[in-house]
Amino acid sequence: MVKEIIVLREGGILLFHYSVSGTRRLDELTAAFLSAVSSFAQEVSKDRIMVMSFEKNKLVWERKGDLYFIALVSEEDSGEIHRVILQDLAEQFVSMFYSDLRKELPDSKRFRPFADIVEVTLQKFDGIPGLARRYKTMLLPAKDLNSLKQVLSEVEINRDILRGGVVTSDGYVAVSNLRAYELEAVLDFLPTIKGKLEMREHSSLEKSTSFLLMQIPKKGVCAFVVKLGMSEKTYLDLINPFTSLLQLTSFENARKFEPDKIEGPISFYDYDAVEAAVPFDDIRRETKMSLSSFSESIQAGALRLVNSIDKISTVAEVVDASGLIKEQADEVLAQLIARGVVRISKLFPVMEDRNERFVAYLEVIGIKKRDFDIVDSIWKYCNGSLSLREISERSEIPAQRILVVLRALGNYVQWLKERMLSHVR
Repeated sequence: MVKEIIVLREGGILLFHYSVSGTRRLDELTAAFLSAVSSFAQEVSKDRIMVMSFEKNKLVWERKGDLYFIALVSEEDSGEIHRVILQDLAEQFVSMFYSDLRKELPDSKRFRPFADIVEVTLQKFDGIPGLARRYKTMLLPAKDLNSLKQVLSEVEINRDILRGGVVTSDGYVAVSNLRAYELEAVLDFLPTIKGKLEMREHSSLEKSTSFLLMQIPKKGVCAFVVKLGMSEKTYLDLINPFTSLLQLTSFENARKFEPDKIEGPISFYDYDAVEAAVPFDDIRRETKMSLSSFSESIQAGALRLVNSIDKISTVAEVVDASGLIKEQADEVLAQLIARGVVRISKLFPVMEDRNERFVAYLEVIGIKKRDFDIVDSIWKYCNGSLSLREISERSEIPAQRILVVLRALGNYVQWLKERMLSHVR
């Protein structure tokens, strides 16, 4: 996502600053650094975008004349998508303030109204950078994209049409309000769609709902999640405003983007820990609020997931307790993590020294030989310096088996959530 945007004149003179959150992260970068960015940009083609990555963010900039339009964006976002956004803003900025820009030292207060233009432009492209992180994406001209998104939202007001999207026949997402696992399912369906209109059920959907898939000539496939029980004609009438506009929309000027890096659906390591970051009542309240637009079964599964969290619950255990399919449970976890109410932590087991007392304890609990062999082979790693996953990789023993054996040792194993710097025994 775009976090901040600045317009910089050659030599480091700041003309305009916009921040989505109200913070000014770019202000922490010194004027000398901004000047250095300007100097560096002079060495490349005027029409070429440049990217500088640092920490969890990156700077993307576009040059137009003696102006540099610089965006602070998330490190994982597509630089190419933001190039289009910056180009759009650059055209509007120069057009809007041409007379002011002819002055050697323009008054920066004159440029403040441009914040409204920035917000409108970002709204037009809302959601596209996020899609582009994980899917092949088609970027339509801003006007066409905005019109399609607006009509799609109007169609979705109907209680029987839940969510929709458009995917080209070669797998590029043009516009989508579908949830991640639903979009994954539609992309899987693409090679098998034969008819003009098809209803497809899927395990990720409520039993009372289905996918409605409609082929649009020379465009691709419209996909909607709909409630069952109506005739095809009724469905067609309900989605007609969107499909009609889509047929009239030209894809000729659309730009296609591949993900910057190949990423699968949201996924968490099964044997990391899920822990509460706030009191459980707050988590339950936030769960109900943040997932209010999800189906009742997903909301119920999310609450089961939350209620199953204890001191060392693993991702696999809370997912299993939720009763949801893995993709749904992972998306629920992602929602709760994003809201700061739960967090994922690695598990670092610490085992007490193997003294006579420990050996006697093993005899008392009657540990099986195959379990004792596991304890014997991993003991040297269990000093808090390696995570459960790392121990599994080093010992070539499945993490699930290690977890079961170590839990059976009770208080002889301590579970840390942060790495303890130490030498392996």
